[in-house]
Amino acid sequence: NELNSVVFMKYFIIIVGLLCCSQVLSGQTKNEKEARIDLKAFPDKARAVVNSLPEKCKRLRHYKEKDGDKNSFESKFKYEGEHYSLEFNPDGIIEDIEVIIKFKKLEDTPRNAIETYFKTAYKKYDLIKIQKQYVFDAVKDPLVFLNEVLSKRSSATVNYEIISEVTTKSERNIREFSFNSNGNFLRFKVLDPDSYEHALY
Repeated sequence: NELNSVVFMKYFIIIVGLLCCSQVLSGQTKNEKEARIDLKAFPDKARAVVNSLPEKCKRLRHYKEKDGDKNSFESKFKYEGEHYSLEFNPDGIIEDIEVIIKFKKLEDTPRNAIETYFKTAYKKYDLIKIQKQYVFDAVKDPLVFLNEVLSKRSSATVNYEIISEVTTKSERNIREFSFNSNGNFLRFKVLDPDSYEHALY
């Protein structure tokens, strides 16, 4: 009986360990669903911000997103030759503004740190999309924040989001990486194939 108990506990611990690993891995997968909607379906506060965008904005489109348990609203547009995405939480409060940028346009410090990370962590990598992310500070007026970002005068906290195809010793996949303002690695999520297409823009 004592031997059976030891064997049982051994297998029990192994099974629990596998389940925990499975949960960690699933938590690193981005399975984002996106549906295009009309602006009138946005929360009132978000709609007011979007309506304040400069008239020169082009290709203005609106989406509702779901990533696991998280819901958000997003407006994507082109302004003065650059592609932006403006994201809101379910209450209509800005979360961040992202702008697509070329890797060579990054400042030296974050660019060098990010490049070192990829060269060190992966056998091969291909940077597909780079975004500069301006994080909204709730203390600031949303319209002031928006205008400062669009006019290149923002002092907001900056992060970088990068979509890259990477090759490790055992696999190759497409991941979304987050880095802080100095280019230090924060986290990554493996992109689910269903999330890949709309994540590119």
